[in-house]
Amino acid sequence: MNQPKFQMSINLQVLNHLGLNLYSNTSAVLSEVVANAWDADAKEVLIEINGDSISITDNGIGMNLSDINNKYLTVGYQKRSESGLSPILHRPVMGRKGIGKLSLFSIANVVEVYSKKDGEINGFKIDANSLKEAIKTNDTYLPTELSPDNITFCGNGTKIILNDLKKKRTAALATHLRQRLARRFAIIGAKNNFKVSINGDEIVISDRNYLSKAQCVWMFLPEDKPDEFKKDLESQTKANKIKLIKELPSTITVGEVSYHITGWIATCSEPKELDDDENLNRIVIMVRGKMAKEDIFSEIGTTALYSKYVFGELSADFLDLDDEADITTSSRQDFFEDDERYIALKEFVRKSLTSVRTDWEETRSTNGVDEACKYVVVSDWYNELKGDDKRSAKKLFGKINQLTVEKEEKKELFKHGVLAFESFKLKNELSQLEKISAENIAAFIEVAGRLDDIEATMYYQIVQERLAVIRKMQDVVSDGSLEKVIQDHLSKNLWLLDPSWDRGTEAPIVEQAFKTQFETIDASLTQEELDARLDIRYKKASNKHLIIELKKGDRTVKSQEITAQVYKYFSATKKVMATLDQPEPFEIIVLLGNHLDGKHYDEDVYQATKEALKAYHCRIMYYDELLRNAQNLYSDFLEQNKNLSTLSDIINELELG
Repeated sequence: MNQPKFQMSINLQVLNHLGLNLYSNTSAVLSEVVANAWDADAKEVLIEINGDSISITDNGIGMNLSDINNKYLTVGYQKRSESGLSPILHRPVMGRKGIGKLSLFSIANVVEVYSKKDGEINGFKIDANSLKEAIKTNDTYLPTELSPDNITFCGNGTKIILNDLKKKRTAALATHLRQRLARRFAIIGAKNNFKVSINGDEIVISDRNYLSKAQCVWMFLPEDKPDEFKKDLESQTKANKIKLIKELPSTITVGEVSYHITGWIATCSEPKELDDDENLNRIVIMVRGKMAKEDIFSEIGTTALYSKYVFGELSADFLDLDDEADITTSSRQDFFEDDERYIALKEFVRKSLTSVRTDWEETRSTNGVDEACKYVVVSDWYNELKGDDKRSAKKLFGKINQLTVEKEEKKELFKHGVLAFESFKLKNELSQLEKISAENIAAFIEVAGRLDDIEATMYYQIVQERLAVIRKMQDVVSDGSLEKVIQDHLSKNLWLLDPSWDRGTEAPIVEQAFKTQFETIDASLTQEELDARLDIRYKKASNKHLIIELKKGDRTVKSQEITAQVYKYFSATKKVMATLDQPEPFEIIVLLGNHLDGKHYDEDVYQATKEALKAYHCRIMYYDELLRNAQNLYSDFLEQNKNLSTLSDIINELELG
């Protein structure tokens, strides 16, 4: 027989890219197994977590030998090619790409699968190490057959056992898995005839621990049974905490077709409420009852005060329609950003957040008087005001109440706010005070509230000095020495990283512990990795430990390289933290000159890397981005406080004279 002129082949190496190392956390991995159980018409899923294994058992339709080979072991099997609904309960199926099962190897090296269908029971094992050997040699991989004699099924079903766990990814999550799985699905519970339990305890809606944090809620109601949906949301809130519940438009148009968004966006009373075992300052996108994107909020690009209080969950099933192109990325945790449906969703969220911001600012302003008047001296002062003066004070308290500050700091701001108010009132300039935005009010009243224009102007000078530092750095961008200038200034100017970090504090004992740990790390780095590093620093700011690594500006760092290095830093930092009387927050910041992976940049890999680094309390910043953000912040302040410039000029003249 003649050799075909053309042929296409698929190398097993593609498995590495599709899933063996793509998933970033255990809850995301187990979500794929739970989703498969849903698609298999299971009514119950039992997850058992032991020290060295995790088992997941469902009572779905099960698999016979043909199903195992032609569906489960066929990477890329398109289950929706047969039907977009499950065979018995007619559920909208969640799976689409046929690669979710590969995610198991992100947390386990050995996977056992047992399944029963119509009396036929089969069992087999996949060993990740053997699979990788087959990938290297491009051989066909043959799973090991297992005896199912010790496995009992009450009817049809499937049991998956994960052995040889990668404990660094699973041990820390065990106690939080219930909450994270509850948050990753909107279909768990009696309402959808889908029960999921962990170690014998059923997951219930209260495990999500979402809306109990809400102070204000904006709802996007479905066309079908809107009253029931609203009642369900309200039942999850705390009545004595709620200040606002409001409905927003839920229709979204893509081209000439209209769809409906359902769900909610909420704000909490204090930003710290959004820090539990994961960061909730996000808006999750659900599709077909399963988390499809962990956060769309960060892509909206707002830094307004209200953004620190926002969290939410929106269902957008139109992103995954059977008769439309699949726009999910390989990781099944994001979407292609250039698709018109996703673009329309981002614009919908952006417009909705405009309404959220307006309502939030109004609500916080209204409540500002109540917060301020909790202090008797402030209450007495406020009650003596009349007419326009009282209205101006109300606006001032409202702006202070929008700030993301702790209780004691807010108390100080109310105090200085009263002093600042009186200062402007004496000069008949209350209208000038009203022009200061909420974002700038704290910085302003801390100095203006001392009844001293000279001191207020000194703050103005500080801002000018910070801008001068920034401009000096920008002047050297062209000659490639920017990172050296930042290295020289960073220790004394932590505000470059975060405006709230005015200066670092010394913690010599902790610093020495870090030095010891990092000397061990340095010994394990390659020469190439060491050559890419410009400097690594330890600092403490705002009660947070900071590990700051500066990469050389002309070096391109690879995703795998930075993830591996940061994990070492994370492990070392955890060891240092364990020596303290009580755990304290820490953050790892890596400053880069060139974009991650450079000319080999891939958006999916970049997003997956950012998610992986987030788990290690790490974020990436770029030298030019750092300067641009800082300059925008302080330029805005100077623009809004031009009235201080004249006095500032006088002081400068006196100093020069």
